[in-house]
Amino acid sequence: MTNVGEDTQPTMCYPQKAQHAKWKQLADERGYKSLSRFIIQNVERGYKNLNLNLRNGSDELRKQRNDLKRELDQTRLRLQEVEEQLYRGERESVLEFLEHQSGGATFPELVQHIIDDAPVRVAELVDQLDGDEIEYVDGEYRLVGGTGDD
Repeated sequence: MTNVGEDTQPTMCYPQKAQHAKWKQLADERGYKSLSRFIIQNVERGYKNLNLNLRNGSDELRKQRNDLKRELDQTRLRLQEVEEQLYRGERESVLEFLEHQSGGATFPELVQHIIDDAPVRVAELVDQLDGDEIEYVDGEYRLVGGTGDD
């Protein structure tokens, strides 16, 4: 039973008559001698359940965030590796081209050499990735195990 004392504070609410009657009926069915005690306990119970649900939901969101962060970090690392391979390939291609030139080359000649040399470098890269990271399916290269629709 609700004890009225110095540490209690009256709080008013104004439910519709049908809601009040339903609360009163439930309180009687459950053996409450006071409708106030019934309301207090149900508010507290609902509040605790809400906190538990929010806590559980935030744990799941934290796990998903961590998984996505890990995947992002792995993707960034892989992108960095591919960029370094590309840079090394283009760099080496330019250096080899200049070694074979007797008097050097103009910028447009370097660009044209990179364009002409690209299919060879892409073929080498595809050979390195084929089977482990990419596969050739129905005339297209795709990520191993992926749909390619992402």
